[in-house]
Amino acid sequence: MWSWWPAILAWLSAGGCLALAWRKLRSLERVTAPNRERLLSELTDNGATDEELDDVGRRVAIAELNQRLADIAFELGLLPATFTALVRISLASGSALALIGFLISTDQLPLERAFRLALAALAGLLGAGAVAFLGRLAKARAAQIRTDWDRSSRDVGKAFGAELAGSEKVREKRFPV
Repeated sequence: MWSWWPAILAWLSAGGCLALAWRKLRSLERVTAPNRERLLSELTDNGATDEELDDVGRRVAIAELNQRLADIAFELGLLPATFTALVRISLASGSALALIGFLISTDQLPLERAFRLALAALAGLLGAGAVAFLGRLAKARAAQIRTDWDRSSRDVGKAFGAELAGSEKVREKRFPV
C-alpha cells in the first residue's frame, strides 16, 4: 500500500491544479461588464444622472471608471500566467512523483513499477491537459469581457465626455483667457 503514495499524490496534485483552474475560470464572472445605466449609477454613487452632475462629479466618475478599467486589465492580464503555472505544476508533479515512485519501489516486479510510473505520469498529463483546456476557455471569456468593458466604458465615456467638453466651452465663455 505504501508504494502507491507517489501515484496517489500525483492524482491529488493534478486534481488540485484542476480545481484551482476551475475556480479561476468561475471568478471571471465577477468582472463582467455591467450595462451602461448600472455602470453610471455605480460611478455616480448616489444614482444621479449624468445631466445632474457637476464638473467635479463627472471628473471623479471618470477617474473611478479609469481605475476600474485598470483593475480589470490587471486581473485579466494575470490569467495566462496563472494557467501556465498550473499546467507546469501538474506536469512537474506528475513527472517527479512518477520518477520517485519508480525509484523507491526497487523490490517490486518491473511490470508493476512501470505501471505505477505510467499511472503517476498519466495523472500529470491529464491534469495538464484539463488545465490547458480550461485556460483556453478562460482566454475566450477574457476576450469577451474586454470587449464588453470597452463597449460599456465607451458609452459612459461618451456621456461624460460630451458634457465635459461642453462645460469647458461654457468656462471659456465665462472666463476668457
